[in-house]
Amino acid sequence: MQEQPLQGAQELLCINAEKVYDWVILQEDLNQTVLAAAIGALPLDPCGPAVSNLTATCYLVDPATGNPLPPNAEIPVVEVGERENRQYVVNGALVTLQRVSFVKTLNVVIEFSGLNGTTPFVITSDEIVVDIPESVYLCAPEGTRLVVRLTDVDCSVTVNCVAGVLESVDLFLNVCQSVQSVADVTIELNADFCQPRDVLVEQCPTPSIPPQCPVVFPGVIGAHKHNDHE
Repeated sequence: MQEQPLQGAQELLCINAEKVYDWVILQEDLNQTVLAAAIGALPLDPCGPAVSNLTATCYLVDPATGNPLPPNAEIPVVEVGERENRQYVVNGALVTLQRVSFVKTLNVVIEFSGLNGTTPFVITSDEIVVDIPESVYLCAPEGTRLVVRLTDVDCSVTVNCVAGVLESVDLFLNVCQSVQSVADVTIELNADFCQPRDVLVEQCPTPSIPPQCPVVFPGVIGAHKHNDHE
């Protein structure tokens, strides 16, 4: 059978996709005191008598790799309880939404920096696991699942020292997240087939000639003047 060119050819396609049933942005504040024991065994007590210029920052990490979470990272959530139906009137229409309760887990690392005597230091804590319960009304019928992604995170920390020893830290988190209820569906659409782009070919440049100094050599102008005086 002879193959037909794909250029401009349309075909009715069936594609597996993820349908978004509902989508909201939630904001959550968390204030939590973390005891020194939960921070882990640090090689240096940041509250030690020889420490000065102490600063502390915090950030979220991927529990699988320990690396800082990238923008729009998906975070694990566990639904708790059953989804409860509730009716709302939206734009004059009666709609049924589901109350979805879940717990999201964040892994926080605290970084201490300063001077130990005259020696700079930077030390990091163990990962601190923070569980945040939440509840939201969504169009989330049976068969849908939750996808939660971080859209913005503001993390700050206050160090509590007692008699030259780290006692605890106060952790402040402001988290904005995208919460979607989704399900896998198969959709039908008319579409053009894509074509590969042309390969970029690196061409060799034309050989260049170094700039010349004709006034100096071969001195053509000077030779003409000399002939005129003869």
